[in-house]
Amino acid sequence: MLEDNYDSDVDLLGASEYVILIHGDLGTSKQLQAAQLCHLIESTAWNRLQHVVFILGLFHLKMACANVLWHSFIQLSAACEDETSLMCDVAQLHPKETRIYSTKPGFHRMHQLIGHVSICHCLDCWRVHTETTRGFSNLKEFALSKPILDDLKKMADEVACAYVARNKLQQMWREQQNKWDLQFENMLLLNKYFLLYKELSYSMNHGDIGHTETCIMSWIPILKATGKHKYTTHMTNFLFNMHCVYPLGLRLVLRHAIHYHILINPTGQPMKWWAVDWCIELNNLFTKVSNGGKGSNQSVEWIIMESPLIQVYHNLQASVQQNFGHMHLVTNHTPPDMRKTYVKIQE
Repeated sequence: MLEDNYDSDVDLLGASEYVILIHGDLGTSKQLQAAQLCHLIESTAWNRLQHVVFILGLFHLKMACANVLWHSFIQLSAACEDETSLMCDVAQLHPKETRIYSTKPGFHRMHQLIGHVSICHCLDCWRVHTETTRGFSNLKEFALSKPILDDLKKMADEVACAYVARNKLQQMWREQQNKWDLQFENMLLLNKYFLLYKELSYSMNHGDIGHTETCIMSWIPILKATGKHKYTTHMTNFLFNMHCVYPLGLRLVLRHAIHYHILINPTGQPMKWWAVDWCIELNNLFTKVSNGGKGSNQSVEWIIMESPLIQVYHNLQASVQQNFGHMHLVTNHTPPDMRKTYVKIQE
C-alpha cells in the first residue's frame, strides 16, 4: 500500500485520529473483511486498515425487512388459504398482479402494499374499537363527535393493546385448543410486524437515528427467525461495536460521526431523509442505466468517462422539464387516491 521509503509512522500520525466510514450492502462488507484479514500481518494500524469502519446500509436493511414480511405472510401457500390473509388484500388492491406478489414482488411493491394494508387494518381496528367501547356505528359518526386529542391518545393506546400482538398472545396459547381464534391471532401478528416496519420507515424518513437503532433491535430476532443470519450478525455487531467495543473516548466521537452520516437529507425538506446506500444505488442507476450508453457504446470505459457528468445530465433534464412544462415526465408522482379501495377492503 505504501512505498518502501515512506515513513508511515511519522507522516500518518495525524491520520490516526480519523476513520473512514464505508456504506454498502453485505457484499461490500464481505470484501472489506477479506481485505482486513489479508492485512493482519502488517506492522502499522494504517496498513491493517483499522481506520476503516463499515456501516450496513439502512436501505438494504429496510429491503430485508420487507422481504421478511413477504416470506412470513405470502410465500407459503398455507398462509394464503385464510380469508383474512394478506393475499386476499392483494387480490383487492392489485387483482392483476397476484402472480407477481406470490413469486417475486420486489421491494417497491411490498413497501407500497405494507403501507396500504396497514392503513386499512388500522382503520378497521379503530372502527371495531369505537363501536364496542363508544357505541358509534362507523368512523364518520365518531369523527363528527369531535373527540379531543387526549381522548384520541388514550384510545390509541387501547387499540394498540387490544389489536397488536404482545404478551396477551402467549396467554391465549395457554388456553385449550378449542378456544383458540387462529384468524384473530394471525391478525395480531400481522399488525405487529406491519407497525414495526412502519416505525422503522418513519424513523428513517424523519432522520431520527436513535429511534432507528431502537427499531433495529426489534428486527434482529425477526431476521434471525426467517433465516437472514448475515443481516442479524451485521446489525448485532454494528450496535455492539457502537455501544460496547470501541474505546470510551473514541466511542462517543465515532458514534457522533456515524449518527450524522448514516442518514442524509440532500433536499433539506422534512421527512426526506435518505439512507446513504440508497443514494449510492441511485447514482448507480444514473451511471449504468440512464447515462451508461446503448448497444456497443455501453462499456466500462464509457461509464467511467461519463460518471463525472451525472449531476450535469440530471440538472439539464430537470431544466428542460421545468422550462417546457413537461411535468408529466418527472418520476415523483402524486400519491393515488385510495379511499374507494380502502372502503372496498374493509367491507
